[in-house]
Amino acid sequence: MKQYRYILNRQLSLEGMIQEIRELPEYKAGLKAFLQIVEPNCLPEPIQKHLNKLHDGLPGVRIIGMTSHGALSRETHSIRFTVCSILFFEKSTFEIDVFDCHGMTPLEAGKGFKFALREYKSPKAVLMMSSDFSLCPEPFIDCINEFDHELIAFGALAGTNQMGDDKSLIFVDNQIYNRAILAVTLCGDDLHFACDYNLGFRSLGKELVVTKSDDVGVVYEIDNKPAFEIYGDHLGIERNEYFFENTSSFPFMLRQNGHYLARVALDYRKEDGALEFASQIPVGSTVSLGYATSQYLLEESYYNARRMFGFHPEAIMIYVCMSRRMLMGDDLAELEFDFYENANPNATWAHGYGEILHAHGLRGFLNASLVAVGIREGEVTEEEKKKKYKEVDIPREYFVGYRPLSERLVRFLESTTSDLRSAVDQLFRVASMDELTQIYNRRALNHFMQQQIDNFGSEGQIMVLLVDIDHFKHVNDTYGHDVGDMILREGVDRVKSFVSQKDIIGRWGGEEFIMISPYSSKEKAIEVAEMIRSKVAELDFEVAGHITISGGVTILRKEDTVNTVFKRVDDALYEAKETGRNKMVFKD
Repeated sequence: MKQYRYILNRQLSLEGMIQEIRELPEYKAGLKAFLQIVEPNCLPEPIQKHLNKLHDGLPGVRIIGMTSHGALSRETHSIRFTVCSILFFEKSTFEIDVFDCHGMTPLEAGKGFKFALREYKSPKAVLMMSSDFSLCPEPFIDCINEFDHELIAFGALAGTNQMGDDKSLIFVDNQIYNRAILAVTLCGDDLHFACDYNLGFRSLGKELVVTKSDDVGVVYEIDNKPAFEIYGDHLGIERNEYFFENTSSFPFMLRQNGHYLARVALDYRKEDGALEFASQIPVGSTVSLGYATSQYLLEESYYNARRMFGFHPEAIMIYVCMSRRMLMGDDLAELEFDFYENANPNATWAHGYGEILHAHGLRGFLNASLVAVGIREGEVTEEEKKKKYKEVDIPREYFVGYRPLSERLVRFLESTTSDLRSAVDQLFRVASMDELTQIYNRRALNHFMQQQIDNFGSEGQIMVLLVDIDHFKHVNDTYGHDVGDMILREGVDRVKSFVSQKDIIGRWGGEEFIMISPYSSKEKAIEVAEMIRSKVAELDFEVAGHITISGGVTILRKEDTVNTVFKRVDDALYEAKETGRNKMVFKD
């Protein structure tokens, strides 16, 4: 596999690039190839001329591409030149599909793509592009996940020259599309991929709850107030034409499968203060405002680029949000590219309206990030293993010495917020933790159960388990309450050692305990409950010896309230105790 990058500027014309490619040994050998072209403007006529020349001048090479995103502020600049990258494949292959969505939805396109994938041999990854901001690609990505959850998807939404004036385009061969989804399926058992998700933004301030939104990306209310008020209250931002410049460096932060995601508000509605996003933020989602400094962004991308070097990529495709350039400025933004160019000098990049990465638990659509995907054919050679990463010369004055006022304020806010969170955490522990066992108390369990009901389905099926220690009164009467307390403390510690960190356990009262476990099922819930019962029976406590437990198990229903779900597990527990103890009973 081989990658070549070309920047069409005063030194290199399109015709000159075509001639250089025609002289490449890979082209002369007839290797299968596609060329990605990223255009800096959204004018169809000059783009069409480029596509026609490429189509005629490079027969056998497939052409894909998109329009780049323009600058987001007066102080930063977008890439002024057309950037091209050609990838040659020695053993592997690719297939190109494009779905014109003027007459179909992204979901319908995704279903059609699933049928196409069935015909492809050894698909490993899908490079995606789309045009038209209103065309959210997430349903299409979901279809890829349904076909094979290990299939990587990456790429970008095409950009436009000016925010608020969507003229985004994608291209396939010599055709231009203003509302379409492009999918390049990379196939072959010799293909290997390394994916980097560089965000660098951090959550600041209290968490807020989306209380009214729709399925096309409009958030109407947060904490039952007009969504715009979040920016007004926290940043003092007013409703005017500078909305995007003022807010894009403070995206909404939410968590998904253990990852922080950023969501940049694109615009607001004057009539009701609603905020418009490129993808849905469902009701019940917990969000907070995010922030970053140049140092945070660069430290993460530097670390990941060095790790990418260890993968020894033969090609690197980068898709990055323009908001990072607005926050860091042009010079520091270029450093991120330099990091990855040291892993592969021909690494190519594109600024889009949004980034795409479906891998390692990330669902697909991203904002404010830099996505880098390394590609390699075959195994790493011994010669490649000997190569060393060339360090980037980062001017020391960027991070040492004088600190801009903005960075000093960020540090102050971080320190203050950390102090406040420590105080809140201490208050939470006092109010929500059981003093004897140091696990959650009944009040906290009620809170967590209500959260699961409010966010039903966001963490899969939820298992609820209520257990009771058999004949515990006899233990207290025979050995004393000190021994009983010791059994409760040590028993809880042992149980915590063989349940997952994502599981919530608490003391319901006396010798009764509750466990709330996400991403479960009826079969898994019964299996986990029985595992806990058997492991507790194996414990040998000093003085008292062995004990047993009984339990009731259920799965949370959509129509449940806190009272109904706890009543159901209590009934199941009662049945377990009435029918012999030392057993688990499941109630649908």
